[in-house]
Amino acid sequence: MPIDRLSQIEKNLKLLRDQQHALEQEAIFTTGLAKIQAEQRLGEEIKPKIREYEKEYWQVLAQQTKTEDIPEQEAEIIVAEIVEEVGQIEVQGQYSDEVLQILQEIRDKLNQPGATAAAKLKGVISSIPPFIGISYEAELDTENFFQQHFPTFRKLIKVLAKKS
Repeated sequence: MPIDRLSQIEKNLKLLRDQQHALEQEAIFTTGLAKIQAEQRLGEEIKPKIREYEKEYWQVLAQQTKTEDIPEQEAEIIVAEIVEEVGQIEVQGQYSDEVLQILQEIRDKLNQPGATAAAKLKGVISSIPPFIGISYEAELDTENFFQQHFPTFRKLIKVLAKKS
């Protein structure tokens, strides 16, 4: 059931992002009442719905990850990628202090001694849902953010989502 739900959420998110894109274009290219209506619909309907679905997506994924084994070798690669990319993101300074703080907390979890990389990665996946709410307050597109900065992590998420 969780896998089916992840798939459905992904489909819903794609539809909502398509609507978001269309409304953003409308707000750019129109004026007056049409512009105001497009901006209101974005702020009151589309973006809140996207936040809800993304939050649910990460919650379902975190629950699913607790039951799935992540191969240690794969986890080590993903952990190294995340730690390296967080360092680069800090240097670039293109994200808000709130987003940087969350990323630093994630990096610190991954750098803790003792636990295996797979256990650390599962802990990080469980800690991501709070990131969603903060990210949208900072107007961060989480899907593109993860695709751009953590492609290996994103691939693992897709694999976990497809497992039954």
